[in-house]
Amino acid sequence: MDISILNQTEAWVIALLLFILMLISCFIGKRTGNYIRNKKDNKDKSTETSGLVALLFFLLAFTFGMSGDRYDSRRKIVIEEANDIGTAILRSDLYPDSTRTLFRKDFKEYVEARISYYQVGADVKGILKADSLSQVISGKLWKRACSLSKDPANLAATQQMIPALNTMIDITTSRIAGEKAKVPESILIMLFFLALISSFYGGYSEGRKGKIDWLIQIGFCLLVSLVVLFTLDLDRPRRGFVNLDVPNQTIIDLRKNFE
Repeated sequence: MDISILNQTEAWVIALLLFILMLISCFIGKRTGNYIRNKKDNKDKSTETSGLVALLFFLLAFTFGMSGDRYDSRRKIVIEEANDIGTAILRSDLYPDSTRTLFRKDFKEYVEARISYYQVGADVKGILKADSLSQVISGKLWKRACSLSKDPANLAATQQMIPALNTMIDITTSRIAGEKAKVPESILIMLFFLALISSFYGGYSEGRKGKIDWLIQIGFCLLVSLVVLFTLDLDRPRRGFVNLDVPNQTIIDLRKNFE
């Protein structure tokens, strides 16, 4: 799973650090602008920074949209997995009672394993353990279905159960791939640098004019930091403010099938 320092660091810590660094960059830019203004008596002291700010906001919107799309994809996959498991559980009713009981016992263990897969949070060892257990149980279910398929009496049940199990097993791969698909770190790093550069030139522009409105500069830094915070939060569904607790409830609700 995620082992990089950027992904291991909490989103609010990164956003707070970015906010502080942007303020420092703005201050350095102001001092630089004041120095140049005092050293050179230029008639035109205006500097154009709107293009740089526009580029920053474009990259913010692009990154936020990318993060939002990935979150929505993960949400849909969790709901789809719950539906696939539910379908497979219902199709176990097509078998004789003795076989049905064995299927449902394994399905109950499988549901608990999939619930644990999300509830362990960002614990990498816990995630791998829950996923490994899921594979063991699904393998047991698959072998039983394949063995029963050799009996002509189970033809109708086999035709329904095999596709359902196949879909249920495949969706776990899609879910893991969805969690690994994050906004590339290179884009995030470029966004951070662009935010710092924009802050520097914002302060520089104000320094050249001989005055600076700190309320505007602080508001700008705060706005950028908040967007970065929620962009990172959307990209980390296992922790933070925006998570997959509600979609995952659909898998928890599968426990009702065994009451």
